[in-house]
Amino acid sequence: MLQTLREKFSGWILILIVVIISVPFALFGIEGYFQTQVDTYVAKVNDAEIQPDTLRERLNMQRQQMRQFMGPDADVSFVDTPENKRRLLDGLVDEELRYQDARGMGVEVPAARLQEEILAIDAFKPAGVFDPDTYQRILQANGLSPQGFEARLARELVAREIVARMGASVFVTDAEVDAWLRLNRQTRSFKALRLNAADQVLANKPTEDEVKAHFEAHRDDYKTPETVVAEYVEVRADALEVAAPTEEQLLEEYEKQSARYVVPEQRLTSHILVEVASGADAEAQKAGLAKAEALLAEIRGGKDFAEVAKSGSDDIGSKEQGGDLGWIERGTNDPAFEDALFALEAGQVSEPVLGSNGYHLIQLREVRAESRRPFEDVRDEIAKAYDAETRESMYLDMAGRLVDEIQRDPQSLEGPASKLGLTVQKTEPFARTGGIGIAANPKVVEEAYSELVLERGLSSELIELGPSHVVALRIAERKLPEPRDFDAVRSEIEAKLELEAMRKQMVEQAKVLEERMAAGATLDEIATELGRTPEVADAVVRSAGAPDPAIIAEAFKLPHPGDAPVRRVVSLGEDSRVLIELASVVDGDPAAADASARDAARTELQGQWSEAEARAYVQALRKQAQIRIAEDRM
Repeated sequence: MLQTLREKFSGWILILIVVIISVPFALFGIEGYFQTQVDTYVAKVNDAEIQPDTLRERLNMQRQQMRQFMGPDADVSFVDTPENKRRLLDGLVDEELRYQDARGMGVEVPAARLQEEILAIDAFKPAGVFDPDTYQRILQANGLSPQGFEARLARELVAREIVARMGASVFVTDAEVDAWLRLNRQTRSFKALRLNAADQVLANKPTEDEVKAHFEAHRDDYKTPETVVAEYVEVRADALEVAAPTEEQLLEEYEKQSARYVVPEQRLTSHILVEVASGADAEAQKAGLAKAEALLAEIRGGKDFAEVAKSGSDDIGSKEQGGDLGWIERGTNDPAFEDALFALEAGQVSEPVLGSNGYHLIQLREVRAESRRPFEDVRDEIAKAYDAETRESMYLDMAGRLVDEIQRDPQSLEGPASKLGLTVQKTEPFARTGGIGIAANPKVVEEAYSELVLERGLSSELIELGPSHVVALRIAERKLPEPRDFDAVRSEIEAKLELEAMRKQMVEQAKVLEERMAAGATLDEIATELGRTPEVADAVVRSAGAPDPAIIAEAFKLPHPGDAPVRRVVSLGEDSRVLIELASVVDGDPAAADASARDAARTELQGQWSEAEARAYVQALRKQAQIRIAEDRM
């Protein structure tokens, strides 16, 4: 355009036109300086941002995993602690660093590998076989689409790939295996005598004056705990009243989700496997193919497929059943195997098919065509799902409206409860250590004693007590700590002073006995004087269960004895000291370990060193990267 202007105009006219054109561009550029850019990330790794949604997703996944492991009613409040959030965020940062480095090296994950990973996830296999409906349902419950989940999984695989390659490069020598076996199979023989503070006999009990002096010096330690009574409203999906669906609504849902009730084509299949190791050379491949062709020739010659499978198949799991694999549908097996199977007609046997573990001869016995489950068979299932979805929708709506009403009237729960038809309830008084009912939940206690709720008198945010179960609370009554009378705490102080005196006496006794052992006294001599019998550990390994594993761990820290036993006193905490007399140390004999034990040792060392290499690798990436953590957004 400027070239055209030059050709048509010159002088001051040209200058004027250029100035007119320039003004909008100049103002457009300046506008950017007046726009405020708001950062939302919880962490920034070089130029990549980790958003709060990503961290929340990981927290939700961990919360669900903990409930699956510990039970639906388990207290999983630890998931939301700052320490756990930071640990998960550090994991996301490390993952992003590995991903960036791997992509920089050109690492890619093939689509087939991604499919294998998804098919191997147990959560998607309710009956031991990958179920597409379950896959969709679980993703939907976690707010994920298949595309989003697969993209995230692909990133994780790329991030893991470079660490996996690093681990595969770890090499453990035979000498290192020998050293590990010597140490790991080492045995130690020792005697031990435990001194406990609780077993000490005090010559003198604390006097009245000592008890009173302690009370006067520590009055602040002897107050009644601060307690509060909270009023609260709760919303829980399982308590909502949901109208039963009509037959028309159920039929409509059936038609709407018709694809869900389609049973895909299934094929009753048998096979014969001629196993060939992955990565085998050409000769092994050739030999495997020759064997498969020979078995096929027997079948073609009239032999029963099942009999040939019993005598010739390498698949231990199916050979005794004549190679029977049951009903198979697409998407559950090796792609090459499936392609060959679904190309057969009923009664046919395939040519040798090369799969991931060798050559297969596949027999298609019967075909069950794709079908649709009738409405009558799935009516109850649809009704149950309809009830759950309706209940969840009502719950989310009610919880959202409760949040809105609390924001409008944050100093009362009566108004929000009245508008939503909820009941305001009250807790029993509870301290910072918790109470009963909802006050047994640490998240409720934490929120009740927060500055917002306790000091400012406002209603709390919604507190999640379980799946689809939330409460909001505010403080109705507060009782501050009050001094306790001396008579009420006398016995408590006496017990405290006695325990302190017994601990002191135990430490002094242990010191005297250690000096005597250093001078040559044996543990048996000391035990006899004390009227005690020492525990005897004869040639125990590190993992032995008796005597006390804590004592064994301390015994294995002692130096090797020379001409005389090693005698030490070790601490097992404030209330216990242990006298140990280590008599002998015998290293394990690597020559006595069989091949499987050596393989296990090698695998153990490879795992330890791989993990150490991975940690060092991530630490190196962290030193080179620009990492910013937004603590206030976690």
